[in-house]
Amino acid sequence: MVRKYFKRFEIKYPISMGERDRLVGYLRGFMNPDKYIQLNLDYEIRSLYFDSPQRKAYYEKVNGVKYRKKLRIRYYPNSKQGGQDYIFIEIKRKINENVSKARILVPARHVFQIIDGNSKIASELYQKSSITDRNILEEIWYLKKRFNLKPVCAISYKRQALTGIFEKNFRVTFDTNLRVSRTNFDLLQFSAERSKLIIPQTQCVMEVKFNNIIPKWAIKIVQANNCVQQKISKFASGVKTVSYCLL
Repeated sequence: MVRKYFKRFEIKYPISMGERDRLVGYLRGFMNPDKYIQLNLDYEIRSLYFDSPQRKAYYEKVNGVKYRKKLRIRYYPNSKQGGQDYIFIEIKRKINENVSKARILVPARHVFQIIDGNSKIASELYQKSSITDRNILEEIWYLKKRFNLKPVCAISYKRQALTGIFEKNFRVTFDTNLRVSRTNFDLLQFSAERSKLIIPQTQCVMEVKFNNIIPKWAIKIVQANNCVQQKISKFASGVKTVSYCLL
């Protein structure tokens, strides 16, 4: 079942690829590969971020606004359903490291018509949706209209994810090959040739994700490997890389 709402804490650490491999070795004694990993050790994630003409979401992040939200769509290339591509439309809210998301899964071919809200397809989807999905759609349409949101950058990366064997809501992810494009907004056709690296390929972003507390064994592993917490935003870093919104 697709989760429509969820809340959790996220703590990020910039590390090297060598440190990633060492940490994975330690963590595998307490964690298993994410259920979404199939043949490979990682999977690709592609996201398209929206912002206002004044770059409201970007500057809220840069200026450290305590409560902020942004609209994005997210595509997992290896997760077709019934031979069709689907995309999540998400509203992501953040208060410091506390993250909450509300999202709806829609056919990829209709995603921009649905986000627009004025199309026949959007109306038909709304009429047949649950109350939960209607609430999400209403907020998406409100934000888009209120702030005149438009696509500003697309970001792609490879993720290696681990889930706690006993702590099912505890996850550690390692994101590599982070790339951004300011022109290629078709997530189904995203290509490295039309994008730029956000961080060097020798680097990795580790994220520790949990609902309430971090298991003691995980704290010991992170501390023993001298990992230093740092606030990192793929969105803000991507926008800065392509110099899209520096007014």
